[in-house]
Amino acid sequence: MIGIVVAAHGKMSKGIIDAAELIIGGTDDIVPISLEQQDDVSLLQEKIIKGINKVNKDEGVIIFTDLFGASPYNQSTLAIRSLPIEIQNKITIITGVNLPMLLEAINQKMIDSSIESAITAILDTSKQSTIEWSLKDEDDLEVDEEDEF
Repeated sequence: MIGIVVAAHGKMSKGIIDAAELIIGGTDDIVPISLEQQDDVSLLQEKIIKGINKVNKDEGVIIFTDLFGASPYNQSTLAIRSLPIEIQNKITIITGVNLPMLLEAINQKMIDSSIESAITAILDTSKQSTIEWSLKDEDDLEVDEEDEF
């Protein structure tokens, strides 16, 4: 089963996992890694390594980060490089995490997809889930007004 780690600034990782739990459930094996204002960035790498080790079931691990090139991303790359090569090759970082991406990852995990298939589905979901809407587009976009979420 694919392991999932979410590393982000502030309370974002816990918040996005909480939102996913509300919508889909199945977030027990997802590890949030938060970088708070007062945190020492140099300790983030160790938190990420612990998170990887917690969720790694030999099927691969996806680390979601909020921003490419920012501390959670940079420390994730360093964490991966510090692991044995056989583990390194089974870890992927996906940046720009959003709720639809995380929901897709959970779904892929639940149906026991390969990490390669999961990554493809997650990236496709990311592209499809970002849209622009304005009142002039109202006739073009169907909205389910009875949806609770």
